[in-house]
Amino acid sequence: MDPTTGKHDSQEGTIVNPGRGDEKDTSVGDESDDANELRFDEEARLIEEQSHRPETD
Repeated sequence: MDPTTGKHDSQEGTIVNPGRGDEKDTSVGDESDDANELRFDEEARLIEEQSHRPETD
């Protein structure tokens, strides 16, 4: 580590992924990434399904 660099390094506050949108990530991942994607898709499906149910007391 360079002792001359401090808190005010020129890279401080740099956006890592500028311009990245909210589109689905299509990069290659491992099995845990695939499992997470399945869980998130299932959760989103259930939330959508529940949001259209009529309310009952």
